Amino acid sequence: MPLLHSLLASCHQCRCHLAGLPVETLARQSGFLRRSPRKIPIQDFLLGLLALSAEPLLSLERLAAVIGRAAAASYSKQALAKRLRPQVERFLAQVAIAHLAHWAQPLTARGCWSHFQRVLLQDSTVAPLPDHLAQAFPGSRNQHGQKKAAALKIQWIADLLQGTLASCSLSGFRRNDQAAAPDILALLRPGDLVLRDLGYFCLGVFAQIVNLGAFFISRFRHGINLYDPRTGQPLDLERVLRRQGRFDGWVLVGELRLPLRLVALPVPEETANQRRHRAKTNRDQRWQAGSQHLFLLGWNIFLTNVPHAVWSAKVIAQVYRLRWRIEMMFKSWKSCLGLGQFNSRNLNLLRLTVMTKLLFCALTCRFCDALEALCAPSGRHVSLLRLARVLSQYSVCLAAAILGQSVQTLLEFSLSRHIFYEQRPDRSNFYQLRTAALG
Repeated sequence: MPLLHSLLASCHQCRCHLAGLPVETLARQSGFLRRSPRKIPIQDFLLGLLALSAEPLLSLERLAAVIGRAAAASYSKQALAKRLRPQVERFLAQVAIAHLAHWAQPLTARGCWSHFQRVLLQDSTVAPLPDHLAQAFPGSRNQHGQKKAAALKIQWIADLLQGTLASCSLSGFRRNDQAAAPDILALLRPGDLVLRDLGYFCLGVFAQIVNLGAFFISRFRHGINLYDPRTGQPLDLERVLRRQGRFDGWVLVGELRLPLRLVALPVPEETANQRRHRAKTNRDQRWQAGSQHLFLLGWNIFLTNVPHAVWSAKVIAQVYRLRWRIEMMFKSWKSCLGLGQFNSRNLNLLRLTVMTKLLFCALTCRFCDALEALCAPSGRHVSLLRLARVLSQYSVCLAAAILGQSVQTLLEFSLSRHIFYEQRPDRSNFYQLRTAALG
């Protein structure tokens, strides 16, 4: 029961936090709201979306009905369709950022994190879309220039320490992570730490992070030139590692000669062999691993501007492993929370359902943190993947908790609104046809 009470308390907090947000101001700033709503307040519009977000596939009719339920008014799918516009994406992203900020708590005992204000994780995930959306969300091209189906790329930046969201944006597949690397610069504050994978590797962006007084840890990109900071001569990393077995020192990197700390720690031989096997069997025939690259796969190599006095080489490697948290977030969202099951009938409906799903996905991470705080003293730790699976199985219960209603009331409402044939004078349903045939 304590777990259930904690989850229900988190749902109540969701409702309270939403009530405290200046949502109408956010809606006007984003361009989603042009005039004051006459029937459905924007607060109830959001509450209805949040209540439905755990359901697998969101239809326009279902969305309209539950939004109407939240506002205690009748609301048609036609009215909802007229209200949708492209700015819904930006509006719901702003709501998610502001909503999760309510959960942030000042950290007192921060240990090794005491040198940093925030730890920002950035990553992306891709979901396929129907071909008719390829113009707005173009997919990839192969080496022959042939276009592939539409695909949606979601860029996500979150604060690891406080579990808040810093940025969320949608684009086509062709805006790769390299192009999105500068996005984080507008969000950075002095003292922030950035963790990203190799897809975001860009020396120019690293230089700007340093100039802003922030920090980063990145994997090393093979093939980039290194120079000795004392002599300015090229540094043969392979030779150094063969002689020393590991490395932790400052080097000059690339054409910019950017001074960065390079950390190279050996990995177990089994891990190194697995990496080399994958590199040798790479399906891309345009890229073949050289002998130096194969040798360096035996080390975990990082570039950072975090000084030795703050973190040792071992801590650098341990901290970078936390980047996998965002990978597990994406896995739980796709496998359990329906991220990818979007209503793709038109662009505005797609944007609405994608952002609704993302809002709930982010809240699931907050639920996980709340339950972890309850369970950790007993030595049990909450799995985000397993929690997401449970929440997806009880979406009606979750919707009732978020709306502040009983499950029976919400189920009765759903039965009364969603089990009947539509009234269509030009077409008879099964029971009408059967009655006519018997008569």
